[in-house]
Amino acid sequence: MKSRLVWAVVLVAAIAAFYFATIRPALRETSAKPDHRRINRDFATSFQPPPIPPPPLPEVKMPALNLPPPSVATRRDDPVPAPLEVPIQNGATIDFSTGAPHVRMQGKDKEALDRALRDIAEATKETAFPPRK
Repeated sequence: MKSRLVWAVVLVAAIAAFYFATIRPALRETSAKPDHRRINRDFATSFQPPPIPPPPLPEVKMPALNLPPPSVATRRDDPVPAPLEVPIQNGATIDFSTGAPHVRMQGKDKEALDRALRDIAEATKETAFPPRK
């Protein structure tokens, strides 16, 4: 029975301490509010680091460029590159996979071209475009 009374007194004391330490000060109104703008301004000006000068730049000696003579350096007025001229050959395949045109003539190419022409003709035989009004 004594231990229960001791624990009850300890619990009441803990609750009272908690109330007086945390809750009661929060319920009281303060008389003056701090000026946060002044505090922030004073803080910002008092803890500014000193300005650091930029590091010196190294001196770089520029090399002299020798330009080619004017007869060698010609300027084109047309910036568009000239188109590749490949003669058209019926039944031949032009291969641009290497970057340059290569004309190939093989039996497989002829068969593939004929098959493609038949497929195109079959797909477009019923296609008609009505005239615009």
